[in-house]
Amino acid sequence: MTKIVGETHNMWDAAAMLDALPERVNRYRVADHVIVYCNAAWAAQYNVDPGLVLGRPLDQFLSEDELVGLNSQLALLGPDNPILVDCIARAVPHTPGQWLEWVDRYLPGVDGPDGAEVLSVGRDVTERHIAEFKLAESEARFRNLADKSADVVWSFVAKPSPHFDYISPSIESILGYPPSFFLEDFTRILEILDDEGRATIDRALRGEQTLERFDFHFCHADGSSIVGETQTAVVSGGLQGVSRDVTELRHLQESMAALALRDPLTGLANRRLFDELFDAALARTQHSGLPLGVAFLDLDGLKDVNDTYGHDAGDLVLRETARRLVSMVSGADVVARIGGDEFAIVYELNQPNSDSLIRRIDGALSAPINITATNAVYCPASIGNADTRSIGRDPTELLAAADDAMYELKRARHAVRRTQVGGVVAIGVVRPIIDTLADIA
Repeated sequence: MTKIVGETHNMWDAAAMLDALPERVNRYRVADHVIVYCNAAWAAQYNVDPGLVLGRPLDQFLSEDELVGLNSQLALLGPDNPILVDCIARAVPHTPGQWLEWVDRYLPGVDGPDGAEVLSVGRDVTERHIAEFKLAESEARFRNLADKSADVVWSFVAKPSPHFDYISPSIESILGYPPSFFLEDFTRILEILDDEGRATIDRALRGEQTLERFDFHFCHADGSSIVGETQTAVVSGGLQGVSRDVTELRHLQESMAALALRDPLTGLANRRLFDELFDAALARTQHSGLPLGVAFLDLDGLKDVNDTYGHDAGDLVLRETARRLVSMVSGADVVARIGGDEFAIVYELNQPNSDSLIRRIDGALSAPINITATNAVYCPASIGNADTRSIGRDPTELLAAADDAMYELKRARHAVRRTQVGGVVAIGVVRPIIDTLADIA
């Protein structure tokens, strides 16, 4: 129940956030292009109700130009190329004169390629598209349009010494510095770039790298970090380009990727990411010939905590359990939340103290968890484990063996506790810290 409530709450928060964005967001299956999510901006673009979109093929809504873009993106998108920008701005259906740029992210399926999905984010690039188009026209017309662009339009000249000979006024609203600051001294742009950006520009000036499209990370005048996507064109004697602030868009893409691979409550790997990391660990240790272990954990008494103190307390228990688990393993090990109160750990058996890992985890999770200033709860775990030396290297069989061992231990503990309390199962007993200290004393 905790997982359902927590994930539902996070899902509604995420949906509300996405519906408030001007960017168009949709998610569809690769196999049949069926839409599994769209935000309000995406649906409004096609004059449809968001509730009537889900379950329908994406192709039914797209224009011919958008279908071309879809097919060209899918031809290149995949596990080895998971993020792809459609370099061609696409006209918006039903809105003449408006243009979008799409960024697609490939999301691997839990059950293999057949379940793969694509997350698409479309941003209005009308002003930039117009600016880029006009860039090829006369200098006078170019500067007139550039001055009015929300993106930064600039011109760079290599001789007699490297310098900017034009920067549009919009740079001040994006980076906090007026155009004159950089026009006076080209090197000032280098001072507010990160190391990767400076190295990239250095290579470009030496002719070792082209800068057709690149994300630069700038330090704003107020100290904040700005991601500026820059697109350039080589002209006689230098470069011309357009830079735009994509900070929020990049954060959105990172957040959506995290939601696809991380448990939003604990920050641990979710089942999708766990399966990928488990397979990678098995492949790595098979190559090295080293054994690999897997542990399956189920918390005893989380329902009692939820019933007594509410789901906020239950969520606190889950987060603290995750923190304790992470603190017990090495950097090469994998910790995941794969169910409501179920966790899994993949660990290398050749690591120091790996032979005592299960015992140490059992001890750490048996300690009380403070949920208020005066109350603590006990949510120890039933832990089952298995390893490749006895089960083999099939991930399904390994996890099933650890799961069976966990349930065998849980049944044994239940039987003992029923005997001790005359038939009443006392699991996850909640009591004040003061009482706990008195018992210990």
